[in-house]
Amino acid sequence: MFKKIALSLLAIIVIALIFIFGKFWLDATTDKYDVEIAEDQIPLFESVAINFTHKHNSEKSLPLASSALIDIDNDNVDELFFGGGMSQDDALFAYRDGQFVEISATVNLPKKIDSTTTLAAVSADFDNNGFTDLMISRENGLVIFYNTNGKFTETVIDTPVNEKSTPVGITVGDINKDGLLDIFLSTYLRKELMEGQTIFEDYTYGSTSELLLNNGDNTFKSITKEAGLDYIHNTFQGSLIDIDNDSWLDIIAVHDTGEVRTYKNNGDLTYTMVDNPITNRFAYPMGLAIGDYNNDGLVDFMFSNTGSTAPVFIVKGDIKDASLFTEKWILFENQGDFKFKDVAQEALIADYEFSWGAAFADMNNDGLQDLMVAENYIDFPMSKIFKLDGRLLIQKEDHTFAPGIKKGGATNPTYAITPLVSDFNKDGHLDLIWVNINDQAKAFINKGNNKNNYVQVHLADTGKEIGAKITVYLKDRKLTDWLVTGEGLVSDQTALVHFGLKNDTQIEKITIEYIDGTIDTVNNPAINTVVNVALQKVQDIEDTDSNTDLDLNENTL
Repeated sequence: MFKKIALSLLAIIVIALIFIFGKFWLDATTDKYDVEIAEDQIPLFESVAINFTHKHNSEKSLPLASSALIDIDNDNVDELFFGGGMSQDDALFAYRDGQFVEISATVNLPKKIDSTTTLAAVSADFDNNGFTDLMISRENGLVIFYNTNGKFTETVIDTPVNEKSTPVGITVGDINKDGLLDIFLSTYLRKELMEGQTIFEDYTYGSTSELLLNNGDNTFKSITKEAGLDYIHNTFQGSLIDIDNDSWLDIIAVHDTGEVRTYKNNGDLTYTMVDNPITNRFAYPMGLAIGDYNNDGLVDFMFSNTGSTAPVFIVKGDIKDASLFTEKWILFENQGDFKFKDVAQEALIADYEFSWGAAFADMNNDGLQDLMVAENYIDFPMSKIFKLDGRLLIQKEDHTFAPGIKKGGATNPTYAITPLVSDFNKDGHLDLIWVNINDQAKAFINKGNNKNNYVQVHLADTGKEIGAKITVYLKDRKLTDWLVTGEGLVSDQTALVHFGLKNDTQIEKITIEYIDGTIDTVNNPAINTVVNVALQKVQDIEDTDSNTDLDLNENTL
């Protein structure tokens, strides 16, 4: 009798293991949707080595690896910043003659003097000297590397966070229109205080993010409580972005083991939380993609999640009502006036796998923003056996997405934190970087797979420009994007705003709507060029509050 029971239990265990392993194998090797796309719509990539291998201390550090794109010398080509793990120096790379070359020493990138992890980074011109600076977060606070003519100097920022909170994701923008860059600083519970990764309904568990107002000299004071943002919850990422087109920078905050928070800027240094499709629901929205995926002039958001990889009964943790939990990817379609609809299922992205940082960008220049999503979790045992490739999802004309990473040749079967996209070789095709934790970063140069046209818009990175809405007017349609920080995960994307034009050969105009209410108009700019608004304004425009027409047709690549 005992032998029969033992054999039955053994059989059940074997069947369960086969089921679990089979599920993870299918997750790692199959696509979730039966969707096709023409091969000439999939960009082709060529791998280029980057000699940076992140070093992660799993016992003492949060499972993050920071990164940023920053144009340190104003040549319209981004340099590539990687944050080091605990006791590992940060690094900066430039793309030269087809290779990524480390230039950390050349630009005086400071070395670490303590055992801290660089957890996040953002690039912006904090001192308005015409060169983009770099701000990073570490366990002990914020640091600015000021850029003067391509050389860095370090300034430590007094960072007002409580003793439970680790500074993590950084987004910057001018929240009160005084011309200065302010900060929304996402925070996470300190590593040594963490009690688990599936705690949802303990509302005393977590850290407190901070809204930091610039005092006028790049020191900052917390106005979190006065602004109505004093909450307790672990937050990886957030962004300051004008959600409702009223020119005030609102906040979108991404709570791990929680919800997405959307806050409206009231224009008086206070914010009001506005409900969205997952308010008072539960998920793992860790990464954040920002763009106008459906070309309606309103900013949309995609959020990563645990997806199909882990069983729901495990990842729902302490949630009492399982109907309030979603493991699926989330896509907020902005319907105006702070109203959103989750259209992830209609867009054919809801049922994909465990994911981290994400980014919208037009990788094939067809005028539709595609979606790159980082995958695999370094602390998840099954991720050590079944590695996901990451996702490059190409948007079709019906606003659904089709997988293209394998055909494109940009797979990344390792522990990715976020994608970065930029045009490193100045050929008009956006290239792809996978930022990996405890592994070597991977770079893929986009060789293109079509003859579609494009235009790129270069703005300054100051308090006036960050948050600006850029609209490209073509004969029968408009394309819109924003200069924004906080997209991805503990990362910062390029400030060179890119638009694919498909087969359009003429641009009627480009408008840049700044958060101070002024508008620049670029009439009849040439296609396949960089429209360098930052350079032209320095040369030709005196400081004025009036709207300005610019002639920038000579700023070609």
